[in-house]
Formats: sequence, structure tokens, C-alpha cells
Amino acid sequence: MKKVDYLIIRSTASGERTLVTKSDIIELHTTEVRHGGYGFNRPGIDYLIQPDGRMETLISEDNPTVVDLWGISKGKHGIQGVSKIIGYVGGRTEKETKGKDTRTKDQLTTLETIVKFYILKFPNIQILGFNEVPAKEGEDNPGFEASIWLEEIGVDEKNIYKKIKK
Repeated sequence: MKKVDYLIIRSTASGERTLVTKSDIIELHTTEVRHGGYGFNRPGIDYLIQPDGRMETLISEDNPTVVDLWGISKGKHGIQGVSKIIGYVGGRTEKETKGKDTRTKDQLTTLETIVKFYILKFPNIQILGFNEVPAKEGEDNPGFEASIWLEEIGVDEKNIYKKIKK
């Protein structure tokens, strides 16, 4: 496995209690834009965390995200390097009108486990929420402040991404 520089946490931007499958994500992300998809050549999430805490792999470990599907490398302070993207099912209110922390207890446990595993595997990894990527400022995804949550679960400050001052 290649060295991973960033672990980015996002949501599926789906309403709480909305069922989202691995197949749903693959279809949405790889369907052409003219047919209602994102038009990516592969899914934009590496791991999907279901409400029951089950983790599903969409992109294998030997195939990290070096292609910038979400535009995270754009701009003066874009993120450069290899990223793994974790998506949890949820992240929006029931009617999907705004972002909301909908993580279940099981999702929290799985997310914390993944984060700590990646820190053990890559001691210099930077972890951040999708909305903390400079090119994605203003987005309400993942529905919670990742840097605050990372501090709460005891992640060392050196592994928490710090925004570059403009």
C-alpha cells in the first residue's frame, strides 16, 4: 500500500434514516452527469460506514485516491498527495435541507477505529473533514466539526489538519 497523506471524513449527504448502499454510491458517482450522476471514473469514497457500523470497501487499499475527483487540490492552498476518503451514511437532516451530525453510536465507533488505525499505519497522516479542505470551505459536509471530534477522541494535534492562513 502506498503512503497515505490525508484521511478525509465526509458524509453521503443523505437524510438521516435514509438507506444508502455501496451500489448506490458507485452508481451515483460513476453515472454520467447528463444522467444525474457525478461523472467520476470511480467512486469518490474509499470506505462507506453504514448506520450499524459496518464498513464497506469501495476502493481497495492497493488503489488509493490519487485522482482528484472532488477538486481538493484546486486553489492556492489545495491539498496535494494521496488521500483516503471515508464516508458515513447520513450527514443531512431528514428532509436533506441542511447538514447535521447523524452519526450513530456504531458509526462513531467504526470511524474512531479507522482513524486510529490510519494514524498507527501512517504516523504523519493529516485527518480532516471534507469542509476543512480549502477548496471545499463553506460546505456543510460531513455535518460536524471533524477537528473538534478528533481532539475529543484523543488524536494528537500533529495529525489534525490545520487550515493554512490565507
